[in-house]
Order: sequence, then C-alpha cells, then structure tokens
Amino acid sequence: MPISYTISRDHRLIKAYATGITRAPDLHQLLDAILADPELGPGLRGLYDARFAEPDITVLELADIAGKARQLIKRGLGRIAIVAESPNTYRVATIFSVLARAMSIEVDVFKDLSAAEARLDEGGPDQPDSENLVAP
Repeated sequence: MPISYTISRDHRLIKAYATGITRAPDLHQLLDAILADPELGPGLRGLYDARFAEPDITVLELADIAGKARQLIKRGLGRIAIVAESPNTYRVATIFSVLARAMSIEVDVFKDLSAAEARLDEGGPDQPDSENLVAP
C-alpha cells in the first residue's frame, strides 16, 4: 500500500504518508485501517502528507472516500490538513476538500508542510477550534 499512517495520542494527531500513485482502493484501505485502530478516538486531528504522491482517482471516487471519511468525524476526528505539492495532487486535494466540506468535514489543503502543521495546531491541545466557538 502506498499509504501508511501513525496515530500519536500524545500529539493528538493521525499522520498519513502517501507515496507513488494512489488510487481509491489505497484510500479505502487507509480509512478502514484507521477506523479499526484502537488508538482512534475523540480529539485527534489528521495530516495527510501527499507531497510524494500522485493521485489516479475520479471525482466520484473522491465523493465516496469523503463519505467514508465522515465515519472518522463521527468517531471524534477534528480538522484535517492535506499537503500537496504537485499541481495535479493539489487540484485533486482541493476537489476532495470541497466534497468533504459539503459533508461537514473540515479539510484544508496546503502546499507547505509547516503551514499545514500550524493550521492543525490552532486552538491548542485542549482548546476547541476557534471557528467552532459561538459568541454570546
């Protein structure tokens, strides 16, 4: 599988690393593995590092994957950041972001790893995301 992942409860982070050509079955395998992982729980954020990958996936497949990713959100996953450097990977990640947001999944796409990490760190380790706060 060209996608591997780690879960760090200490850092409240799921990091996935994609390399080579990634297809819909690879992403489904990733999501299935994370959903089955006993470390998955509320308060985690997700970082999908696709700097060294190229997607071979259709928009319909992306919509299906976004639907499965919704299960992660139901299990407590918070915001997700995708890092994509190549124009094709960035385009596909942006399409995924739009589809995911339509399903109430917060996904941001970045070209720079440090910017993605900074976005995930917003709100601090025990603080809610600032955009989810409601003013009195």
